[in-house]
Amino acid sequence: MIRRVVVVALVSCFACSPPAKETQYPAREPGCEIKIFTEIPPMPTDNIGPVMATCDEGVSDGECMRTLKDQACKLGADLIWGVDDVPSKNPGKKKVAGRAAHTRGAGK
Repeated sequence: MIRRVVVVALVSCFACSPPAKETQYPAREPGCEIKIFTEIPPMPTDNIGPVMATCDEGVSDGECMRTLKDQACKLGADLIWGVDDVPSKNPGKKKVAGRAAHTRGAGK
């Protein structure tokens, strides 16, 4: 009996939680255009969050960068900043990372 009360109470709490917040920028299709900046972009942006791609060492740097860009597309970004020119290399892997952002004032 006590277990039922606890389960009902937990279900009730989840049912009353506020709806998930909509993202400001909707997801974009893989392959979308993404600008890359090694430094802070020169235009005003809204930061979305970190993005990272980990690729096998046999994958070209360009393909690994496309994987990173596709991660940013999923977040609704139109640029990534703080990206190194060359992926970092670990045994058997390469990594490329940056901060996904969206140009302020650009179409949503």
